Amino acid sequence: MENALRVCRAAALPAFVLTGPSHAATLFANDALCALLGKEPAAGGQPAPAWFGPVWPAVLGAVDPLFSGDTGEPVGIELLPVGDADPAAFEGVPLTQDGQTVAVLALATQAAPDDRVVARMEREMRAEIERTTAARSRFLASASHDLRQPFQAMRLFLDALCSQISDEKALSTAEMLGNAMTAGERLLNALLDISTLDAGTVTPDPQTVSLDELLGQLVEEFRPQSEEKGLRLRARLCPGTVKTDPVLFGRVMRNLLTNAIRYTRHGGLLLAMRRRGNRWRIDVWDTGFGIPEEQLTAIFDEFHQLQNPNRDPTLGLGLAIVRRLAELLGLQVEVRSRIGRGTVFSISLEAASPLAEPPCNHVSPPPSTASAPPLTGMTVLAVDDEAMVLTGLQMILESWGCTVAAAGDMREVFAVLDGLPDAPSVILTDLRLPGKVSGFDVIDRVRRLYGQEIPAVVLSGETAQSALLEGQRRGCSFLHKPLHPGDLRQVLERLRGGEDKGEDKGEGE
Repeated sequence: MENALRVCRAAALPAFVLTGPSHAATLFANDALCALLGKEPAAGGQPAPAWFGPVWPAVLGAVDPLFSGDTGEPVGIELLPVGDADPAAFEGVPLTQDGQTVAVLALATQAAPDDRVVARMEREMRAEIERTTAARSRFLASASHDLRQPFQAMRLFLDALCSQISDEKALSTAEMLGNAMTAGERLLNALLDISTLDAGTVTPDPQTVSLDELLGQLVEEFRPQSEEKGLRLRARLCPGTVKTDPVLFGRVMRNLLTNAIRYTRHGGLLLAMRRRGNRWRIDVWDTGFGIPEEQLTAIFDEFHQLQNPNRDPTLGLGLAIVRRLAELLGLQVEVRSRIGRGTVFSISLEAASPLAEPPCNHVSPPPSTASAPPLTGMTVLAVDDEAMVLTGLQMILESWGCTVAAAGDMREVFAVLDGLPDAPSVILTDLRLPGKVSGFDVIDRVRRLYGQEIPAVVLSGETAQSALLEGQRRGCSFLHKPLHPGDLRQVLERLRGGEDKGEDKGEGE
């Protein structure tokens, strides 16, 4: 944008820049145009409708097709100045990025730019937008990681402390501290998700997905949360495939399930899928207090919260994230509700296979009561460059009976591995490490060192789907920071169980 403004301000004849895509809402005008229209010089961005006044409809009518994508060719703009001055004719040149018009530079036709000048300006504009987008992506990735690290360390230390407390009053205080931390983590995660979506740095990666497997994993993931509130979580699933981004769609469903558990005090939840022609319909039912009909649309707005006695501080962002992710995936979210009876959120996806599939008659089984496989004797290579997080991980893992080889970077990784008699049972690594090294580099090099697919768990504060997909390709489990120690233990128990049964140790979640 700076290049377009530079050309505009340097032009001897009237010129202006409109930037969108919200119908050219911001104006940058040079002194010559201000003099022509009898306006004060515009030092910066100003609302275009108010500044142009009576001639704004003519301007909008000329440039609106450029922003709406109806044409990519220059358009003529005629302004009727105040007083007795002659009309001024302009040529509006669209400046595009990825096929979309992001701004319009209008120059008086008496000084129509050379085609090569316009092409150069478009290239400069595109390069500037790409630099801005890349910088924003880097900032969000760093902020997401760095802001989650302190929460992660606090969570690990608190869990380690609770295991050493026997006094009932002290345990109650620690539990309240844990609840406060959970509320803070939810706020942080929601704000980071909204910021990432607003930045426009998220691009879907559609794949053929086994819908019943994805939903089944979510059922097991959310079962402990529902049981903790005394709710029964049921599922009715059957074989079916769709084409969607599994990471983004998983985030949609997680937010819907989180919302259902949060606003349900009695009864239970049902996650169901059913075939309707060539589409799959997924429903999330709850027996909560319900939503008034006049608020069924407003609940998807940012910071909108219903008045309810069971409310917790979430800033009302969960359903706003659902709406934005659904729009990104080209999906519609429907909601029906009855006060005092409950609510159902529904999403419809096109089936990947046109063939008839078995009826949906599977009801998810109750959680297994079998004792979890012990972790005693499990050797874990734990890698994290944040000393507090690494110390917390070591304390928790050792309290579970694990042998821990802790390292903060790649050099320390090989140093601690030299002290192990055998290969580690599991690699537990942060994704972002010092320099250009990532957790994936640690996994690859350690696996090559021992010549075997050692199970790996990646910890990350980032939400970029590219990292998640990269982990899936390596057969890694993926846990988001700040993670609850119970989630980590569940993954390690699953890996230990698979090891004992001779299953593939590289299987991802």
